[in-house]
Amino acid sequence: MSSLNRLTSLLLGALLTIVLLSAEYALLLDNDQVREQEKLQHWGELGTELLATRLQEMLDRTDLLAQSLVRQRHSTGTAANLSELAPTVLKEESRFGGIGIVRRIGPEQRAAFEANIANSIRTLKDRHLVPSPQQPMYYPVESYLPDDGNALPQGMDLGGLDNARRKMDQARNRNQPMLMFNTLTPGTLPRLDIMANLGDDGHMLLVNLRSDLLLQSSQSNTDQPNPLQHVRLVVWNQEAPDRPSLDSLPSQALPSGNPLLTTRRNIGGYDLLFGAYPLEEDQPALSMQGYGILAASAIIMCLLLILQQRQITHNRELRILLRRQHQQLELNNRTLREQINDRTHSEQALAESEARQRAILQASSDAIILINRNGLITHVNPAAAKLIGQSAESIEHLPVGSLLTELYSLNPSISFEAIAAAREGRPFEAHLLCSDNRQMPVELSLSRVEVPDDSFYVAVCRDISLRKEQEAALIRLKNSLAEQVEVQSRQLAALLEASPMAMAYIVDRHLRRVNAAFLDLFERKEDEVIGQTTLPYFESQEQWERTGRALYNLLNDGKVVQSEVKLRTGTGKVIWCRMFGRAVNPSVPKLGTIWLYQDFSAQREMEDALRQAKTLAEENSRAKTEFLANMSHELRTPMHAILGFTEIGEARSRQLQDDKLAQYFQRIHSSGNRLLQLLNDLLDLAKMEVGKMDYHFGHYDLTHCLREACDEMTPLAGNRNIRIYLYSTPEKLTADIDPFRLGQVMRNLLSNAIKFSPDGEVIRVTARLQQDSQLQEQIMLCVEDAGPGIPADEIETIFDKFIQSSSTKTGAGGTGLGLAICREIIQAHHGVIFAENLSPRGAVFTALLPRRHDHGTPSEDAHAPSSFTR
Repeated sequence: MSSLNRLTSLLLGALLTIVLLSAEYALLLDNDQVREQEKLQHWGELGTELLATRLQEMLDRTDLLAQSLVRQRHSTGTAANLSELAPTVLKEESRFGGIGIVRRIGPEQRAAFEANIANSIRTLKDRHLVPSPQQPMYYPVESYLPDDGNALPQGMDLGGLDNARRKMDQARNRNQPMLMFNTLTPGTLPRLDIMANLGDDGHMLLVNLRSDLLLQSSQSNTDQPNPLQHVRLVVWNQEAPDRPSLDSLPSQALPSGNPLLTTRRNIGGYDLLFGAYPLEEDQPALSMQGYGILAASAIIMCLLLILQQRQITHNRELRILLRRQHQQLELNNRTLREQINDRTHSEQALAESEARQRAILQASSDAIILINRNGLITHVNPAAAKLIGQSAESIEHLPVGSLLTELYSLNPSISFEAIAAAREGRPFEAHLLCSDNRQMPVELSLSRVEVPDDSFYVAVCRDISLRKEQEAALIRLKNSLAEQVEVQSRQLAALLEASPMAMAYIVDRHLRRVNAAFLDLFERKEDEVIGQTTLPYFESQEQWERTGRALYNLLNDGKVVQSEVKLRTGTGKVIWCRMFGRAVNPSVPKLGTIWLYQDFSAQREMEDALRQAKTLAEENSRAKTEFLANMSHELRTPMHAILGFTEIGEARSRQLQDDKLAQYFQRIHSSGNRLLQLLNDLLDLAKMEVGKMDYHFGHYDLTHCLREACDEMTPLAGNRNIRIYLYSTPEKLTADIDPFRLGQVMRNLLSNAIKFSPDGEVIRVTARLQQDSQLQEQIMLCVEDAGPGIPADEIETIFDKFIQSSSTKTGAGGTGLGLAICREIIQAHHGVIFAENLSPRGAVFTALLPRRHDHGTPSEDAHAPSSFTR
């Protein structure tokens, strides 16, 4: 034991020595790390200052280059020549990687610039150069040297790169060089350029900087230490904080730790953040002076350990002597205490056992009866006495068979122990005789207990009267439910048989029950249907599977599904059926579904016949329309000949001064014109019905179109002393229209107005620009006459084909096609036309047209129309 204590103290002393030496080592190492950290921070400050100085130097040199180019242009009067400047600037050791001229041009200068460079202005999109879209200002590259892999293509629009447009505008406005960080290839470091203004003619100097040389040591001072050999320098700009703009080690991943130092500088229009990181995590090393201090401390601690061990040896000898004296005294005391404890424990165990047994008997909710080997009751607990209905004293010493008949035998040769042995170990039902001579059903458990020199039995009784009553109630409920199920089954069978519709009960797509209507509909017998699959009733297995996939998902959702399918009867006849189905219990799909079938083959055949009749009628209408278009076109050719010869005859009659003959020719010419107008209307109607009406939309002067129509109809109105007034707001109103078709509308409306207006009246034509409910520009075009007006019940029908107002019966005449053609033309212009009556007399025809629509009209300066066929 003493040797163990001595070893323990030695180990503790050695452990303490190691801990103290480790702490001293950590302090010394931390001191060295602090010095190394300060040294790296110094290198980081030098590297940051070096890079900032070089960037400012590049900006100053670029400013000098720009000034020299400006002076050269002013002195020679010629544009800057990069080929003369490049050899002096783009040297191998120079930090300039390229030099170019960027020109600022507007949209009106784009065509001339592209012709000058023999190339189009392009922009960078998804790493490919594509033609630049329309922009308010362009910044294309006019020239660039050297022409290597890093060169910017001629004509490339720098205004579409990141924030280049803003930086170039700043360089022009501030008249000082500006840095630009532009990413040409995603995932790489940005390209570093400097932009400088070359005057007010839009030319700018572009200088590309070589990032690798900016971050290297000076070639002229090779002996001067390079700070970037000790730290890694990373630069971010405030406009792209998610990726670095400059990195002294771009091929390596960004450091995850905190930088040694950070510095913010404003250089070239950018707020740059410089961060210095250690190149690698150096393992901490201790200096020789530190190792000397550690060695001296270790020697001192070893001497202290030796002195401690000598003191421990002396103390150990004293403890051995004292221990021997105490051992003898302790031995005597232990023997006496053991004798006293044995007696006390025996008495306590006996008392506790008796108290525990009494407590168990008294507190138990079950009736407990103690029985001796002869079958006499020796003790009952309060629960047993309460259950029997007698006091415990009156029950004790009675034979147990007088209370529990199952433990009594009429044969005196059979002992109680034999009866108990047969019942022992498993619960059984018995009848307990109570004080009111009532036999209570109980569950009895009999156990044998062995004690020293004797044994007895423990009987545990539990009242099961309530359980017996519940079992009887369950039996009665079961019988009642069976009767209800039988009644409902009979009711369902009666409902199936009485239903006039075919019904079936299907489980897992197999027929379980059908009614007589089902057998009649599908012409089958009951023994051919019950238990069979539904596949024979479908035309094919593919139809059977497709119908199941479409319907059974809806059935499982608890929905009533409906479907129309073709089904096959037992004789092979195919009929159209409407199926209505619902799951008995959607949560239990195995309970099956109920289906109803309705034959609607006759209705389906009628629908097919109507559909065929409709198709035939449409084909006949189309043939009629095509015939009408062809005949109208063929009739116009001889009609033009008739009109031509009529004009010749009218001219000859005037030469012969034969007034009667001239009057005949005039009537022939007037009737021919009316017939030609009718043919033109019929031809337009035919084109509308077959969808071949031609429109030529463009951005035209609507006022000019209206004035031409009014001038054309003025002679006809003058014959009846009718005046036509035109009002346009504004005076020149342009819109996306087909002037020929819109003139046709105006001639039809003016012709109707002249027909219905009395002699000497006024016809007003107004065109006004306004806004609709969606704040879009639209034109309101109105033609007002002074005629009798339109009957109220004909205001809508007069725009139908071959429909005339009842007013034409007064002698105005007409074919009923003019307004129908007008509505078609207005609708082709994305507009609407309607008629209204004026008070006290007259009518107004109003057309609402959008000023612009999506037919792709050209600008107002280009008068070439766009065409489409409707």
